Amino acid sequence: MAPSSRDPSDKRPKRFRSEPTQSFIPIYERALSQRFFVLSRTRAGTPSCPEEVVEITGSTGNVYNVHIRQVPFCTCPHSMQGNQCKHILYVMARVLRARFELVYQLGLLKEELREIIENAPPIEVGGGSDSSDDSTAAAHDQNRKAIEGDCPICFSALVEDEASGSGKDDAEIVYCRAQCGQNLHRVCFEIWARTKRSSAGEQVTCPMCRTPWQGDDRIVSSIKESGVLTEEGYLNVADQLGINPHRDTSTYYSRFRLGYGRR
Repeated sequence: MAPSSRDPSDKRPKRFRSEPTQSFIPIYERALSQRFFVLSRTRAGTPSCPEEVVEITGSTGNVYNVHIRQVPFCTCPHSMQGNQCKHILYVMARVLRARFELVYQLGLLKEELREIIENAPPIEVGGGSDSSDDSTAAAHDQNRKAIEGDCPICFSALVEDEASGSGKDDAEIVYCRAQCGQNLHRVCFEIWARTKRSSAGEQVTCPMCRTPWQGDDRIVSSIKESGVLTEEGYLNVADQLGINPHRDTSTYYSRFRLGYGRR
């Protein structure tokens, strides 16, 4: 929007960046190359200044909250030291699909937040139904959506070649049989379900419509019941994720040696 048509009361809380800084590039590369898992998304703020809080895990298995607001914030140590972290960049770029010109800003206008939230993928796709009658299974199968687009947990493509629908078979993709028909990567759903149970003891539900999950008893019965707290006070679900909880910093110092080693 041109400066002349902008609300004069809408002030940017941080200096405007006309282009990404050199320090931004390696963090952005890690945000796009590493795999993260979105555990929950919650809208906050007001209609004139909307915000979103995203619960996220990945990398070392720690669970962090990313708050997209006028000054985006994350509960990870790097962000709490006042830095722009990879979790914020992942949420902005992958989850909310913000314009690149907004991803590298340290402060956002209310107008820009409205643009981001209005154009972001929906959080949920409808109300729930508690029906579990096996006689309705066929009807539920008819609700299955086409296997296309992104997985709503990792925000990567459901299939490798969306044009042909190839790259993944039915064993690697599950869907909400109870209500909305949303497709998800099987491994992503397993991780999401295990993490939600370990962090809050919650019932396993569809990540999109929140209906109690049906149809994959093997997955539900395999969910572990506990996470652990790190010395820093973070919930860590590395065991549930099946990853090494120790951070690999081998790529952090390859080009930039200015203190980006602790994420």
